[in-house]
Amino acid sequence: PYRRLFDPIDRLILLRAPDFDIVYRWRREQEAALRKAAADRGHGIMDDRALRQFIMHYERLTRHILNAMPDTADLVIQLDAARVPIGIG
Repeated sequence: PYRRLFDPIDRLILLRAPDFDIVYRWRREQEAALRKAAADRGHGIMDDRALRQFIMHYERLTRHILNAMPDTADLVIQLDAARVPIGIG
């Protein structure tokens, strides 16, 4: 099934975060923006505990991608902590 999913991909581009710790911060910012946009509805928005658990679930895979994917990606765009591209390789 994965072969059918990935076969149409012509180029693999990695937006590379500076490190894993920033991934949590970025996701926390996203949840805060969702919370603000949803106002009093709040459905499906994670609190800090749920967010930490969510991030921990994907930590091993994310660390692997940050380390291994630059060697296989067609293009790597290095981001700084503010998500600004600072290098292309």
